[in-house]
Amino acid sequence: MVVLTAGGQSANPELIDKLQKQLALTGPNDTLRVSLLGALAWNLSHSDLPKARHYAEQGIVLARKLHYPAGEALCSNNLGTCLALAGSADEALSYHMAALQIFQSLNDRKSMAHAYNGIANCHNLHQNFTTAATFYQKALHLAEKRHDTADQALFLSNLADLASRQRQPARANAYIRRALRFYTSLDNLPGQANSLFTLGSVQAEQQLPDSAKNNLLDALLLYRVLGDEYGLSGVYTTLSAVMATQKNALPSLEAATLGMRYAKQVGSPERLQNAYQQLATTYALLGNHKQAYTMQQRFQHLRDSLVTDVNTRAMAALQSRYNTQDQENRIRLLTHRQKVTQLHADRDADRVRLLAVAVGGLLLLIVMGGVLYGQLLRSRKELAAQHQLVADKNTALESAAHELRQLAESKARLYAIIAHDLRGPVMAFTGVTELIRFYQRTNDQEGLRHLPELVRESAQNLNGLLDNLLNWAVSETGELSCQPERVPARELLSECYELFQTTAHSNQISLQYDAPTHMALYADPNMVRTILRNLVSNALKFTPNDGTIRLQATPDTTDPTQICISVTDTGPGMPVSKLKQVLQPEAQQLRAADSGRPAQGTGLGLQLCRTFAECHGGTLGMGAGPEGGAMVWVTLPAAGHSLVAPSVPDSAFRSPSAA
Repeated sequence: MVVLTAGGQSANPELIDKLQKQLALTGPNDTLRVSLLGALAWNLSHSDLPKARHYAEQGIVLARKLHYPAGEALCSNNLGTCLALAGSADEALSYHMAALQIFQSLNDRKSMAHAYNGIANCHNLHQNFTTAATFYQKALHLAEKRHDTADQALFLSNLADLASRQRQPARANAYIRRALRFYTSLDNLPGQANSLFTLGSVQAEQQLPDSAKNNLLDALLLYRVLGDEYGLSGVYTTLSAVMATQKNALPSLEAATLGMRYAKQVGSPERLQNAYQQLATTYALLGNHKQAYTMQQRFQHLRDSLVTDVNTRAMAALQSRYNTQDQENRIRLLTHRQKVTQLHADRDADRVRLLAVAVGGLLLLIVMGGVLYGQLLRSRKELAAQHQLVADKNTALESAAHELRQLAESKARLYAIIAHDLRGPVMAFTGVTELIRFYQRTNDQEGLRHLPELVRESAQNLNGLLDNLLNWAVSETGELSCQPERVPARELLSECYELFQTTAHSNQISLQYDAPTHMALYADPNMVRTILRNLVSNALKFTPNDGTIRLQATPDTTDPTQICISVTDTGPGMPVSKLKQVLQPEAQQLRAADSGRPAQGTGLGLQLCRTFAECHGGTLGMGAGPEGGAMVWVTLPAAGHSLVAPSVPDSAFRSPSAA
């Protein structure tokens, strides 16, 4: 009975399914595909031999096409394993030897060890035990050099099987127990199962049926956990033989039948031979000689068919060699004919050279004329290129002059803004000092109590103007950086409300805001704060006493991905004739001030609002309010799409009185 304990890998359905999915996603000319084909051949070698062989053969063909020697060696070694399990030892040996040569050229010691192991398995099948032992020892020596515990355990298991076949039970026992210790330290269940199976087989040959039976039952349990049908077929067959030696005929028959069933599921000829042979022995023990004879006939037929298959493969290999030699002979003949043809072509070429010399003299004059003509054309092209260069330089100078004019205009405008807008707040501070002196001189305590509010308002106006000037200067230099993030709209409106409520209250203006709690912007919060400060500051300038300013954030009705933030006042509004002047640099006053407070300005704040809105992909608009006055709005991107909730009622607006 032949047992190959390390011929391949037990089937893992999840791993095989994963590999097949990866294979389906890999390109047809990818080296990864070769590795996947080799892995599938290895993992299917004990569960589906035909499919495993098919994958290995595909891998070899693709590796040769891609000139990928490592992949070719991997698939060749795995194909040798499949052929050995199918009983084709000679053909398997040729693939293992080819793989070994490639692994040696690549200095891949781990793969060399596995190739040695495959070669040893083939000699084991041929009962060349001495040669098999030599190659197993080579594989073990390489594994020990690399301190590879898993490979050492694998090769020790095969040495144990070989010693068992050589009728050396003591050596086999020592080998397999070393392998079992390695597998146990690695927590390798397949290795432990194979080692227990081999140990049970060795003990059966030593006439230790009880120990053999216990180890075989332990191996049976592990194979069931692993779902290894190849291992189950071998264990049941060996367990049947042990029970037969104990004269337990019926349990022996049951075990042999299960061994046959699993062997058929796996499709392993070697397992089927062992199962048929054991069934014949068990039926003979039961006295059912007719059934025993049938099983023996099936065993003989299977063995003969395997021999025939091996012979057929050998004939195919010989035919392939013959075809190769025939093709080489044809190639030689074609090469000879090609040389003869080349000689004739050389002779014709000499004749052509003589004619070429005669024609060359005639062409020389033509060539010289062509050279002179070409020089003339080049001179014309160089002149045209110089003209174009001059034109390009003129264009560059005009562009530079235009940029300088723009820079000068921008610089002049900045000076104008500084001269115009800074003068107001500075003069306000000067006026406050005059008021302080006046109130002190007249001992006006009521006036002195109002001075802090005037100072605070003047400082706030000056700070806002300086902030706008800084932002405008940054935007003019092109260094403006927008860093959007998710920010609640209501939080921004609330900050603006808290900033201006004191000023609004002191001017007897009702400041209100409204935004749904769930609404959020995806915008730069600092830019949005600057927009709100400018819009509310402008509204305060133009709203009279007892007026109302309303801040509101609502979904944009024309674009669900945008949020509209509006500031509405009850001031004098803006005539239609002045709408076109909005955001124009020269528009120093957009609308008349009915508030009783100065409203002159350069329009810098609205320009910044428009610039910041456009940085976010939004817009700025302006029109008449629903209750008179003016409405200025900007659209900014929304964070998310939950913008369809119902609006907060008017009663939710906050005002100084409500606060």
